[in-house]
Amino acid sequence: MKQTMENNRPVIRGILLMCAGLLVTPWLPAAELPPTEGRTNLALGQTVVFAPEPNYSLTQRNDTDATDLTDGELTKRADRHIWFDSTAVGWSYGGRVNLAVDLGRMARIDEVAVRLLGGSPQAGINFPGWIEAFVSDDGENYVKVAECSRWRPGDFQRFGVPDDAGKGWIHCLRFKDLAARGRWVGLRMYVTGLAATDELYVFDSPLAETPDGAAPGQPSDFSVTRPQPYFHKPNLELATNICLPVPIGVVIPGDQANSEPLEMTLELPPGIELCGGQLAGQESEQAKPETMPDGRRRYQFIGPAKSSTKTFGRLYFQASGWKDDQTGSLRYRFRHADWESPIVELPVHAVEVPRAPRLKRMMVGLGWWNASATAKWPGALDAWDQLGLNSFSLFAHWMREDNPDWKLVDEARRRGFSIVNIASPLHRMASHRAKTPEICDQFADGSVGDKLCVSYRGQHYKNEIQRFAAAMARARPHFASLDIEVWGWQGPVDCRKCTRCQKDFAASGMENWEAWQVAKGNEMWRDMVTAARAAIKEAGGGPEFEIGGYDFRAGGPYQSVWSVDDMYPQWMQSSQVSTYTCLYPYHLGLIGDEVREDRAHLPQSDVLPWLTPGDAGTFPGESFQWALLECYSNGARGVYFWSSRVWDSESLIAYNRVVRAIAPVEQVLVDGELVGDAARAEAPGRVSGIRRGEDMVLLVADYFRRTDGTVNLTLQVPARSEIRDLITGEVLSAGIQTGERLVPVPLGENQARLLHVHPLD
Repeated sequence: MKQTMENNRPVIRGILLMCAGLLVTPWLPAAELPPTEGRTNLALGQTVVFAPEPNYSLTQRNDTDATDLTDGELTKRADRHIWFDSTAVGWSYGGRVNLAVDLGRMARIDEVAVRLLGGSPQAGINFPGWIEAFVSDDGENYVKVAECSRWRPGDFQRFGVPDDAGKGWIHCLRFKDLAARGRWVGLRMYVTGLAATDELYVFDSPLAETPDGAAPGQPSDFSVTRPQPYFHKPNLELATNICLPVPIGVVIPGDQANSEPLEMTLELPPGIELCGGQLAGQESEQAKPETMPDGRRRYQFIGPAKSSTKTFGRLYFQASGWKDDQTGSLRYRFRHADWESPIVELPVHAVEVPRAPRLKRMMVGLGWWNASATAKWPGALDAWDQLGLNSFSLFAHWMREDNPDWKLVDEARRRGFSIVNIASPLHRMASHRAKTPEICDQFADGSVGDKLCVSYRGQHYKNEIQRFAAAMARARPHFASLDIEVWGWQGPVDCRKCTRCQKDFAASGMENWEAWQVAKGNEMWRDMVTAARAAIKEAGGGPEFEIGGYDFRAGGPYQSVWSVDDMYPQWMQSSQVSTYTCLYPYHLGLIGDEVREDRAHLPQSDVLPWLTPGDAGTFPGESFQWALLECYSNGARGVYFWSSRVWDSESLIAYNRVVRAIAPVEQVLVDGELVGDAARAEAPGRVSGIRRGEDMVLLVADYFRRTDGTVNLTLQVPARSEIRDLITGEVLSAGIQTGERLVPVPLGENQARLLHVHPLD
């Protein structure tokens, strides 16, 4: 009998939990569930209010998001890939999101818990970086009672959040021992490229009577009924000597799209200057400052808030009256109709940004960033010079000949900036497919497909090639990156049913369709590059541009069409792997490994990877620093970025640190080769590196902090050498001898160190 009971214990537990409305799969790990014995889930069966509404299509199926988190039904997927599950709720590139549940009556609230997806089963699918819990008596005025944030050292460890490892998991984040009370419970999260959850819990017993007084906690601006502006990070880092951007987003409840204007008030401490920008559609020059008794300057912005967006505004600040490392705070509040938020304080840290050398052979810029945004940045080119940026991005297709921003492009060229044109050829043609069905796949029954035909070469194709060439001639770029995703990850799947493609394939004499598709891609690419080169020459000449394609990688064709291996180096000069992540420790290694893989296929460091500066989940500047260095120390000679929406001052200051660190070793990084077995790190440490002759540049890391603070390296030292930290200037070894050497690298509080091993003789 005992053996039978032991064997059935998980089943019995599952039945009990199902009776409580909490579980449908009895085999779930303990970390995925809160304890339920003797407790009542007050959220069960209630309706959840979202602001903004969840936007992920696969979890929106069946239109049940309002009850998915409180229905007691958990995912049945053993792989934990709940973004495919309609019982879950998901957000894609959502920024900050709010949700709240009315418990139906006042209650003592001991715990708020939520099941959240993590593990990074795909690069952008991650646990939120910042989660807060709130309670309210009336559903309008909330107080904050708990928080878990990657900006609070050790928080993920304290809350038991597992490390990402490339495999999906679900973690039940538990805010325990709250001793709070209220009728409403809210959660606010800053989500990643894709975030998902399938159940919310609120534990304790309902009160028989409403207690006196307001709920204890910190008054908050949280709301699910009012528009809510927000800063993308819980603190600001501003420069003392240059003007840098700070993006501001807004959350709009679904029924507020045409409501009254939103008013946001900023109170800047003495020494913090608002240099420019706009917020709520209002230019900063229109917000006349009011000096307050304590010396702060108050700015008021009023404008429409039509929909949730990460780009409600972008303001430019400079801590011109502060000293390096000075701290303080910025205050803000907002008003909508008859509701006003409490004053919110945002910590500010000032940094003096040293001037970085301008790199000569590496591309350093902002990627997916247009000329009009640069024109709105006060003193942009001077700021870029100080930061160390050396390239000017634009979208030539969207700039008419009479656009005044061309003057800024010309000024940047005169000042020695490389011009970078981002383009999406073929998409322009494909967008007109409803009016020009001949460009799509043609089927034997007379019907037409909905995708561009890979073998179409008619007049619309010729016009598109010339359109692209004309834009390139106007821009005269040094670099060009083409974003071509007209077929999706599966490639041109309908081409084998297309009568035009069938004839072309038969005439080609090729043995298989896969090779034929790549041949058609090569043909299109050569047509575009040939036309662009001719147009630039006819327009008076320009630099010999480098060109590549977004996510085009060495080793295999992109979307079964575009081949770096075939086109490099005559027609395509770079491999451009894409990894959009929120830069958790797992992603830092992943980014470096992806770049390293591409570099291993190429004879030199011709990798220009794509990252995001925060749109797939915002992150601290230190994480951005290590991500950039993982690129450079694994074979990249530049980095592209998508999207421009949340570029901020902290990330740009980190960019400056990186440029200053790699400037002395630029030649090694560009002309060197992967370090290979010349440097090995004992697990759980990590090392990446490039070597050229007797020089090595090494990035030594322990992103998960699993060592005792020291990473042990085994180095093959070709000559008596010095080892120097390129960021701090510290000399780790003043004379390491030739041969195989064991070198301990102390990391201290850092996740990594960038080292230069160079000969002394």
